[in-house]
Amino acid sequence: MDAIFAFFENMSSPQKLAWIVICLTISSAGETIIPFIKSDFKRLKHALFNLVFLGTTIIINILFGLATVGIFAWLNTSEFGLLNWINLPVLVELLLAIMLLDFIAQFVAHYLLHKVKWMWKFHLVHHSDLMVTATTGTRHHPGDYLMRECFALFAIVIGGVPVAFYIIYRLCSVMFTY
Repeated sequence: MDAIFAFFENMSSPQKLAWIVICLTISSAGETIIPFIKSDFKRLKHALFNLVFLGTTIIINILFGLATVGIFAWLNTSEFGLLNWINLPVLVELLLAIMLLDFIAQFVAHYLLHKVKWMWKFHLVHHSDLMVTATTGTRHHPGDYLMRECFALFAIVIGGVPVAFYIIYRLCSVMFTY
């Protein structure tokens, strides 16, 4: 099990980017082969426009990646957070971490993005997509994504989430988003 977690902890940026490309390619291929709605819209033009937002998301991700390195180092030395205070089987702790991250960084953040007027203005970019495709999951205003990342950092700290758990969570969320 330690070898698996070490793999995720040591994943390079190109490997993570490859995961995004693979998930997006499989999802796009699936909706091309078996479309939910028959339409003659310009699929490539639509995808390229949405992928511009993916570019801003990747930039924000890199910047937050640098911030999280310090947070993970602090969590490692301080032993702060829920997962540092309990002792459960590692797979149970992984499941708890994923549930906590998903609840705070996705559900709570998404709820507030809909309910708080100034936050909604950022989130509206995602909901303004006229044709929902796999690339709609990449369509987030930088402010929207920045807020989501702040919620994720909060969840990491209160959960005492190890870096491997966080990366596993992020890779799963990419897969389910597309």
